[in-house]
Amino acid sequence: MVGGVKGTALESVVADVNRLVETGVISRADLDVRLDAEDLELLDQKLLPSAWYSLGSYGRLTQLLFETEGRRRIEYLVERGRRAAERIRNAGLYAQFTADRVRWGDRIGAMLVTLGPAMYRDTEWSYRLLAGGGGMRFEIEVSVPADFPDVCRHATQGFVEYTAVHAAGENVRVSSERVSPTRIVIRAGTT
Repeated sequence: MVGGVKGTALESVVADVNRLVETGVISRADLDVRLDAEDLELLDQKLLPSAWYSLGSYGRLTQLLFETEGRRRIEYLVERGRRAAERIRNAGLYAQFTADRVRWGDRIGAMLVTLGPAMYRDTEWSYRLLAGGGGMRFEIEVSVPADFPDVCRHATQGFVEYTAVHAAGENVRVSSERVSPTRIVIRAGTT
């Protein structure tokens, strides 16, 4: 199956949609109306963390959470990304990137340009450290398929923010912008 997102990213989205059904926040009948058949199938199966799944399904399920639980607040999506980064950090997958705070920007950049395409198929990530302006600043440019859901952009922003704050040991401001249908720019800097 051609896919766009790793199962490890999709697992929490599926779990949260199922939780909303179990608690009565949304009915299964409502899901039948709002989601595609392939999305509904995901809710009833065991996901494999290393398998690829449809980016469209991931986007639609995340959009459902954004509208239902997040009340259409972008901060909800950013927080989902922060929590995803925290889960990965707690699993010990990038603890090595926090040892040298002087070079945290380079280390975070190196990690994210590797991790990004491992989570989202058909994306290319580049990183550059920015000079001037005081403090540490960097930019990540992501080439994405035109159908890459914007809800994923905001969650990715939260992931980058959590990772940078943890590595820097200080506050880092992160923003993201879709500068074209196939290009996203994430900017970060210490404040």
